[in-house]
Amino acid sequence: MIENYVLYGLFTGLVTLIAGLLPLFIDFKGIRYIIAVSAGVVIATVFLDLLPETNLKNNSWILVLGFLSFYVIGKLTVLHSCGEMECEQHSMNMVSIFGMALDNLVDGIAITIGYLTDPHIGLALTIAVVIHEIPQDITATILMKELGYSTRKMLFPILFAALSYPVGAYAAIFIPPTFHEPIIAFIAGAFIYIGVGDLLLEAHKKFNVKVILSVLAGFALVFIVETVIGH
Repeated sequence: MIENYVLYGLFTGLVTLIAGLLPLFIDFKGIRYIIAVSAGVVIATVFLDLLPETNLKNNSWILVLGFLSFYVIGKLTVLHSCGEMECEQHSMNMVSIFGMALDNLVDGIAITIGYLTDPHIGLALTIAVVIHEIPQDITATILMKELGYSTRKMLFPILFAALSYPVGAYAAIFIPPTFHEPIIAFIAGAFIYIGVGDLLLEAHKKFNVKVILSVLAGFALVFIVETVIGH
């Protein structure tokens, strides 16, 4: 029987695959609002699920390391979501593809470690990862289309990114339990950067009230999920 955390990783990979393929057939509008919802979901998950499981007195430096690691990865690989008319500022190359896969691998590990810490946290992390990856995957494919990539050439990074989730989710079972709490701290730091330093800033590049409402909707979604699962 396949464990739930592996199923979560497979599901996340499937969503990533679908989100990456959709721009090949659909012209997306309003990506900014998807990014804003994602920001709300990721930030709320940090406060409600990750930080309560983090021993900040002992692991504060690991939280900072998670933040700085994803900051460096994001800037060196130019890896983040972007709104409607800003994607031309970015490029897509092997470094970017590796960065996407590494990001997804870490997310897969986070899902399993979160689940082994508390199944509710595993579910919450899965929802947060799925929602924040959708605009990034859509953006990546739109960018590749604008750069003139053929459909065949685009399939490799899309598949590579999607497979990284179940690989990370499965590999995490070999991590000793003594490392679980520090990993949660690392993921909390990474999510703080992704939510605040990436998604929220990107969503507000072109400000309007709908962006604020979308961010609040992301928070509300997490509150609803937390209420339903009783965490």
